[in-house]
Order: sequence, then structure tokens, then C-alpha cells
Amino acid sequence: MQLIATAGHADHGKSTLVQRLTGMTPALGSAWTRLPSGRMVELADLPAARTLAGICPVSAVLLVVAADAGWMPQSGEHLAALHALGIRQGLLVITRSDLADPLPALRRARAELAGTSLAEAEPVVVSGLTGEGIPRLRAALDRMTGLMPPPNPAATSVAPVRLWVDDAEGTLVTGTLAAGTVRTGDELVVAPTGRRVRIEAMESLGRPAVAVAAAGRVALRVDGVSPRRMRGGHALVAVNSWRFVSVIDVRLTTLDKTGMPARELVLHIGSAGIPARVRHLGPGVARLTLRSPLPLRIGDAGLLHDAQRRAVVAGVTVLDILPPDLRLSGAVVERAIELSKRDVSTDGMLELRRRGMVRRSDLIAMGCTVPRAPSVGEWLFDPDRFQKLRQSLLDAVREYAVRHPDDPAMPKPVAAQEIGLPDRRLVEPLARASRGMGVRMLGGRLVLGPRDALETLVDDLAMDPFAAPEQPRLAELGITVKRLNAAVTKGMLIRLADGVYLRPDAVDLARAVLTQLPETFTVAQVRTALRTSRRVAVPLLELLDARGVTERLDASQRRLRKGRRT
Repeated sequence: MQLIATAGHADHGKSTLVQRLTGMTPALGSAWTRLPSGRMVELADLPAARTLAGICPVSAVLLVVAADAGWMPQSGEHLAALHALGIRQGLLVITRSDLADPLPALRRARAELAGTSLAEAEPVVVSGLTGEGIPRLRAALDRMTGLMPPPNPAATSVAPVRLWVDDAEGTLVTGTLAAGTVRTGDELVVAPTGRRVRIEAMESLGRPAVAVAAAGRVALRVDGVSPRRMRGGHALVAVNSWRFVSVIDVRLTTLDKTGMPARELVLHIGSAGIPARVRHLGPGVARLTLRSPLPLRIGDAGLLHDAQRRAVVAGVTVLDILPPDLRLSGAVVERAIELSKRDVSTDGMLELRRRGMVRRSDLIAMGCTVPRAPSVGEWLFDPDRFQKLRQSLLDAVREYAVRHPDDPAMPKPVAAQEIGLPDRRLVEPLARASRGMGVRMLGGRLVLGPRDALETLVDDLAMDPFAAPEQPRLAELGITVKRLNAAVTKGMLIRLADGVYLRPDAVDLARAVLTQLPETFTVAQVRTALRTSRRVAVPLLELLDARGVTERLDASQRRLRKGRRT
């Protein structure tokens, strides 16, 4: 099913058109119909004053202009918003053709659309009152939806939930499900308050539902918070999958340069309309500081709107939800150059290379894939940066010992500062990952010591977490089964099966990778995702089954247990 919004000036007959097109009065902000091809479409029909909230989560539109009223200021405002969002799929619908000659309104509207993303929108003339032209509109709508990419069920099942709330009516919270699949019983988080709620019941397309997939309109009954305490612009999101951020770096598509000097505009993303302070970093890029945090991801599209002049100033594409500090000299110029060259990408390895190190949970919150990379606790490291950090740690410990011969053991805070770690709690796990290079922890401080074969093995696994050593490598290092089992007892390794050993953090890393797979998956898919062998993948999945992370459905299929995909 495709979700399509209506746009246009107030009182131009949008709701009448939707009612005539679908045969039903719009309820809870939408109506739906089956087209001649059999495809289903849902039409989001919000009041004109809230259209900016209605069009942000969709990718197609019916732009409505009344024949007896013609092109109006709000028509231009909505067209500017659609152009800023880059929406190219749309129909130009001239309504109320029974009240006036539609040609003048059609000519003016086509002139206004020229040069915008909707320049090629097919025009259709109709009367919502008499029904004239409605069959042509249904056929045009069918042609348009046939050109739109179909929803991807696999991507929808993997994507974490984000539902933009636009209203609360009685005991129901209504909104647009922009990503993921919601199910009765799911626990969600209210953004930006952080309150947790549980879905008691749902309604979609006028019927009770136990599961609804994006994109579409949905009404929820939740416990844990009164719907009256929720309002338009809030969002319901999956637990532990989003960051509520108030500082973001964005790419701008400027429409109205006279509005850009304004210090504060309104950012519209989803159903939210949040005052935002704009700091220009360079041509086409800016930093936005929001008055209230939002659950955002890389690639999210929105609008900057000047509420006083009722003008859309620019389109916005989110490039970074966790941007760096810009207080150092020259940082603004360097950041502007870097952002201007950046493509919108959810490739986790590209993001990791840009940052050097990043928390796994932050990558997930950005909407990025989780790459295979050296890890220390929750932190992932670019392989080159990881090697440099380990060498820097070794050099720092060695230099500290030279400078302090009477007390050569280096304190962890000093080590963190010396090598530029963002968190001193990273020092000890980084030191453990560097044992093969001769770095040791002694009484909570760092010292130098001889290289050990077992530590070399653990070091190898830090670089390639699922490459369980085979017998030739173990023989080369002179490591016996007895030593391996002793390492398991000490918590240095875990044993998956006879001769199959990994680091303990491989389990968490595997779980993070599995969240990127379809809802159900096979051993072969896991083996490919982890870039490992069946020798490792099979016992690792059996361990995840035993720990309640995954569950086996049949002889070949597994899935993450409910609540584990977030």
C-alpha cells in the first residue's frame, strides 16, 4: 500500500475530493481505496494549516487547486514545501470544475509548477460534487502509484519504529507510521519526554489490527501515559534505537534567500514543527540548534519555514545527528568543507572511518549499518585508527615509564588524555586488546610486560571477531586445549564448540549484526553477514538460542526474539 498526502489552499475541496475518490468520509486523518489495478492507496487528509506536518513523512501528493478560486498563497506555500522535500510523484488536481471554467486555474497552476520537482505532475480536472472526472483521477492515480517503488517488507521489518503523532482524539493517539512495524503489546518511547508506553490496541484502515507496517496512518490506544498529554509533533519510537537530538548538521536546498539571514526559523520534520536557530557553516550547509530534541537519523528530510512570512525558506537533509564541537580555531571552515563533500549514506564503515571511533548504539541511532570492526566494549574502531591507538598506548606507557622511573605504572586518566580517548573507561579494555603488544594492567595502572601467545590470539580476535582460530594457527602459537579452557575460565574467551573459541564480546557484536538482517534468517545469511564459516556460525547461533537472543522457527529459519531487535 502507498501513502499519499493531499495539499493545497484551505477550502479548495480536498476533503470532498477524498470522500468522492474513496467513497468514505476521512477518519482519523485518512481514507483509502483500491485502484483499478488492485493496488491500495491511503490518502492522508489533514487540515490545510497542518499540511506541512502531513507531507513530510510521504513521497507522493495530490496538489489541489479549486477552479473557482484559482492559485492562492497557501497553494504556493505548499508547493514550495513539496519542492524543498524533493517530492516528484504527484498529480495536479483542479477541483470544483462545476463552479467555474477550470482552464484559467489549470494554466496558472502549471505555470507555478514549472521549474519545481512537480513540473511533470499530470493534471486532472474533476468535480467533487458531481463526480465528473473522478474515473480519470483514479486512472491517473493508478499510473502514478505504478511508478512508485513498492514497499520493501524486509526493510520495513528491520527498520526501528518511528511514528509521528499529529493528534489525540479521545483515548486514541493518531499519526503517521514512517518507519518499522508496530504490534500490539510493543513497548515504545515517547519523544522527547522519554516516557515509555505499551500498545494496547491498534486501528488501521478502519479495522482493528495486531500489526501495522510503514508507511501508513495508524491509531493507537496506549497505556503508561494519557493521550491528552501527547500532542502533535511528538513521536513514538522503538526502545534503544533512537537518539533524541537537539543539534544537527544539515544540507540546505535554499528556496528563499531573503529568509536565510533569520536567526530562528521553524524546522518541520515528520509532524514536528520546532523552532531552530540556524548557523551557516558554508555554502549549502548549516548547523541547527533545536529548541526541543527530536528522534532523527541521517537522511531525514524536512523544511525550514518562516512562520511570520508564511514562507518555506529551504529544504533540509540531515547529515549528522551527533556533530563535533566547533569551538577550535578553523573548525567551522574544515567542517563546512567536509560536509559539502559528504553523500547521504547509512554505510556504517564510512561513518566509522569519518569518526575514527563510535559507539555501536550511536551507529544504530544514526540509521547506519553496524560494520565488522575492532571493538572495545561498546566502542567500534576504524581498523587503522585502532592500530594507531594501540601503538600510541604502547608508546605512551613506554614514555611514561622513562619519565617516571621510580613509579613507572601509568594512571588510566593520564593514558586517556595522552592518546585522545573520549572516555577513560576505554583505557582498560584497550589495554586488554593490546596485551599482545606487551601492555598490561597492574593494580589499575598500565605497565609493560612480555608478549604472550594467548594474548596474541585474543588480539587477533579483536581485529576479526568471528575468525575462530583453526588448529594450524593454534599450533603455530603453541596454545593447547588446556590453555584455551583456562582462558575461558578467566573470561578471556568463550567456547562455542570443540576447537571453536571467540572473544566474549563477539556475542553482542553478532546480535547487533543480526538486527540488520530480515525478520527471519538462515545460517547461510548469518554466515555471510558475519563473514565467517559454518563451523563458527552454527554453534554461535545455538549459543544465541540458549541465551534467548534468537529462536529457531524450523529446520532452517530463525529470528530475533521479541524485544531483541531494538
